[in-house]
Amino acid sequence: MAGRLRLPNRPRDEARMTLIEHLDELRSRIIRVAIAFFLVAIVAWFFRARIYELLLEPSGLTNLKFTAVTAPIVTDIKLTLYAAFLLTLPVLIYQAWAFVAPAVGEVGRAFTYVLIALSSSLFLIGVAFGYLVVLPLGLDFLLNYGSDRYEQIVTADTYLAFVTRFLLAFGIVFELPAATFVGARLGLVNAPLLRRYRRHAIVVNTILAAALTPGQDPFSMILMALPMILMYEASILIARFVNPIAPGEPLPDRGEEEYEEEEEERDL
Repeated sequence: MAGRLRLPNRPRDEARMTLIEHLDELRSRIIRVAIAFFLVAIVAWFFRARIYELLLEPSGLTNLKFTAVTAPIVTDIKLTLYAAFLLTLPVLIYQAWAFVAPAVGEVGRAFTYVLIALSSSLFLIGVAFGYLVVLPLGLDFLLNYGSDRYEQIVTADTYLAFVTRFLLAFGIVFELPAATFVGARLGLVNAPLLRRYRRHAIVVNTILAAALTPGQDPFSMILMALPMILMYEASILIARFVNPIAPGEPLPDRGEEEYEEEEEERDL
């Protein structure tokens, strides 16, 4: 029996240790995000009334109804977690990028800082744009629709769920330029490629707007689709700046007619 014992295979052990190290790093980064989220949530709890008032303000309503005994406290908890997520987003993005960055090679600290600042700012700008511009218009249309035939009974759980999802959707939509910045920096996308699929992007953005809009009404879908299309156009400009293509430089899977169209666009 003793003669049959074999030493463990070293390459396999090293690979296994590498996997364990990656899992340990992932666990440590998740813990850091969780700690930051927990601390911010504690602070946000003391401002829950103000958060409630801010989310209620675009509707013009003075108060909301509730139909369950536990609805008020559950709603306050959800609002606290929502605020904590928005405020800890830079920490989440930094930890996520720090975990995946070694897999894409050396990118430099400057790129990391620009990415974190860009993605965090775009998300918050998207939330602010939805809150200040789109949400008041959408709520005015929805709450006053058919007022001569219907009487609105707006409950806290339905209203706040609609508003928070709506704002989160706008934050996600505004992340497209940041994703394009990363892809262009890594050489995965460029402006001619994005221009080539502009029509496809419009169709996809329209479908995504229908899926992301909580209300599922045509008015809200249009208000969601327009910024998505504008963000795609902004992504083309970012890709052109970050990953420029020299005039006449060939691209994979392109025809001569498409090259000529791009050259005409450059001339214009």
